[in-house]
Amino acid sequence: MLILPTDQLLGFIAPQPVDRTRIPAVRLERFPPETARLLAGQIGPLANLRSSTGCGVTLATDSPWIELKLDRVRHHQPIAQGLALEVQQEDGSWTATDSLDLRERDGDLSVRLNTGLRAGEFRPCCIWLPPLSTCAIAGVLLHDQAQLAAWQPPTARWLAIGDSLTQGFSTQSPVTTWVHRLMRRWNLPAWNLGVGGVQIEADVFRWALADRRWQLVTIALGSNNAWRDSSADVAADRAEELAELALSGGHGQVAWCLPPWKPMEDGQGPAEFMGMPLDRATGARIARVRASVRERLARFPTLVVLDDLLPRDHRWYPDGLHPFAFGFARFADSIAARLSPVSGEQSRT
Repeated sequence: MLILPTDQLLGFIAPQPVDRTRIPAVRLERFPPETARLLAGQIGPLANLRSSTGCGVTLATDSPWIELKLDRVRHHQPIAQGLALEVQQEDGSWTATDSLDLRERDGDLSVRLNTGLRAGEFRPCCIWLPPLSTCAIAGVLLHDQAQLAAWQPPTARWLAIGDSLTQGFSTQSPVTTWVHRLMRRWNLPAWNLGVGGVQIEADVFRWALADRRWQLVTIALGSNNAWRDSSADVAADRAEELAELALSGGHGQVAWCLPPWKPMEDGQGPAEFMGMPLDRATGARIARVRASVRERLARFPTLVVLDDLLPRDHRWYPDGLHPFAFGFARFADSIAARLSPVSGEQSRT
């Protein structure tokens, strides 16, 4: 049984409205089109604006398997990429099944994942798209005897702003990003607006901060301001601008995750990342950005500032910048230990 994107029984998770009339396949977008103009000339961020992080397809079914049909798949980073299927259980928890690596496959493809469901065992399902790839949804294939109903997840209450760490660089499965881990732990649906390579840019995220009053806003920016001296010098000013914007929106909690320690700060790790030098000079800029942003953000008494969220051990950063999935699990644990958006409790570092 094939369900096309025009079928209202098929739901979508995406920050931007989905145009179901775009046949034969629809895209799930995170940012409005005008955002690209703000980042003109920044090749990495432009590619990552259209990535599928945090976007997915939803339905309720008893099908023993679900096959997602994708069109125009393109991968923007040289790391393994896959889909993930989550099935909600009777107790409200979710079980996840990951696909194989799709990185070697571009263009049009279909990916089938088992739900573990039996006939009559009707459950909500979410199919999460690859974090660092772009694609269009051509439809969903189910077992011919399966039942189908529409199901929409709760409205997002957490806005996660950030760079590649928020986007989920180095994770193959979309359910192993730190945002997704905490979304499930806190039962706090999120918009993941992580953009690999982006600097502290208030205007890129202004529309999202104005969209609604969020229960939680997290900002994890600053690392990419360390690539050049000119960018490092303006990091504190830009952080202050973005903090003021976020704090003026009447949101429940606003937290800033400072740039994590990087191996190059101690002369460790690989010498470069995709052509960018990971030398002591870059490490010194990272330390300078972290210190200047921390000092400037101290002016805001209601802002939660989180630091030292990952171990200072170069073995956690295979490429010199990003941890793998187990590192994101540690990152999520560190944030959860200091921030409790459900109860309203918070601590400062």
